[in-house]
Amino acid sequence: MFSTNGVPAVLETLGVLVASEGIESPPTGGPVARLARSWQAYIRRREPAIPVLDADYGQLPVYIGQGPDRQALLKAFDRACRIDAVNYEVPANTPEDASDLRRSEERIRAALDVLAVEWSQIRSLFGVLLPVVVLAPSHGLAGGTASSVPGVLWAATKPTWTDVDVQEFLLHELVHTTLFMEERRHGFYRDMRLLLVEENLTPSAIRRDRRPLDKVLHSIVVATEILLARERLGAFAVQDRALHPDTDTLRAGAVRSLSAVQALDLEQLLMPRPIEILETCGAQLNRIPVER
Repeated sequence: MFSTNGVPAVLETLGVLVASEGIESPPTGGPVARLARSWQAYIRRREPAIPVLDADYGQLPVYIGQGPDRQALLKAFDRACRIDAVNYEVPANTPEDASDLRRSEERIRAALDVLAVEWSQIRSLFGVLLPVVVLAPSHGLAGGTASSVPGVLWAATKPTWTDVDVQEFLLHELVHTTLFMEERRHGFYRDMRLLLVEENLTPSAIRRDRRPLDKVLHSIVVATEILLARERLGAFAVQDRALHPDTDTLRAGAVRSLSAVQALDLEQLLMPRPIEILETCGAQLNRIPVER
């Protein structure tokens, strides 16, 4: 959502959500720093396991790899994943896990440092929207975000990932977070039960399996934003990838998925805002050449 709609639009949505909870802006600090503090108050209301952060805006995110805050956040993710039908269990750390998680933190910090140079606006946005990174073994998954645990990234990077993969992992989860915000602001789905009807399942843009529309919509937007990020960062031609498909495959998957979604009766399934988002993704995908 940050490339397709622009960062100011994301911050506008953040402001609307914060105001909807009656959260007042802190009296000191710059505009973005005040908004970051207000967002932290908002996400703690949504999930009490999120700790109060002492770090200044410029030092975000904070990394939580041990202690009671980590356990509370993992339990929150466990609840979220059970509701969302994701196979995830709260892990018990081993000494090997601890070493892997230290490397995860180092790689995430390095990826954010690259973004700070190459795309400073997005690096700043990441610190605002995802101020907490909880480090935990993944048991097969790479981590992620959840709508019921806003502002928190669960992270366990893979040894097979390249540096570009780590950057795209962070951007991938940032896109999900902006969509969670849009969903809460506008309301996306007319009846969640209809999304589970067999005839309304469509292929995911990235995973390719047939999934409910809410998951597929996210996949289309994520794929589009990753493609735009590659264009912005000059990474279209990178072939050594472990997380996302190569550029042509990713674009083809997004186009195929979008076509299948637009063949549904979207007026029955979606509110106007997500239909508009899908149309924007379509325009961007048409702009990106098939072969590079």
